[in-house]
Amino acid sequence: MKSKSLVAVVLVLLVGAAAYWYWSPFLALRQIQTAARNGDAEEFNRHVDYPRLRESLKDQFSALVAQKLGTQDSGNPLAALGSMIGLGLVNQLVDVMVRPETVMAAMSHGRLAQPAPAPTNPAPMPAPAPGQAAPENSPPPAEGAQANDKPRWIIDRQGASRITAFAVDPATPEEPNSERLGLVFERSGFVDWKLTEIRMPASAFKK
Repeated sequence: MKSKSLVAVVLVLLVGAAAYWYWSPFLALRQIQTAARNGDAEEFNRHVDYPRLRESLKDQFSALVAQKLGTQDSGNPLAALGSMIGLGLVNQLVDVMVRPETVMAAMSHGRLAQPAPAPTNPAPMPAPAPGQAAPENSPPPAEGAQANDKPRWIIDRQGASRITAFAVDPATPEEPNSERLGLVFERSGFVDWKLTEIRMPASAFKK
């Protein structure tokens, strides 16, 4: 009887471990989303492989530069020089873009962009007189009021150790995944996952 109980306990533990292993990417995605919303850079960075992230973007932008300059079929030395300058600019651009605050913003808003600098000394807004509406250039609503603008994420699982999360814009829910920002996560260890790649929407590279 004891042996049967022991076998049952072992089976329950194995099933539980297997379920945790299977659902671990979804749990990791939830953790990184929470860290991004809370501005917890330390927890967020624990789930990001920044060197691989930069390389993924450099590869995409470098391919765009090569396509625009036509260096594949051209023996023009000026074209080669232009390619070198373009690739140097790509490296600088990606190094500026891939920072914790911009990657956290991408997770929160479903797009990758350089955040606009905050005004150092914003002019105070005059209070409206009683019975008057607030001026049109009043400050934007609080973060909670913009909750409907947050993207939802759909998961495309590729094997046991790789997933891609695509940002679905509430305004355009029918667009294909190729037109969405994609975040690629890879398994690191048993149940740990890291963000290793950012896939830009195809429209970002169109003329």
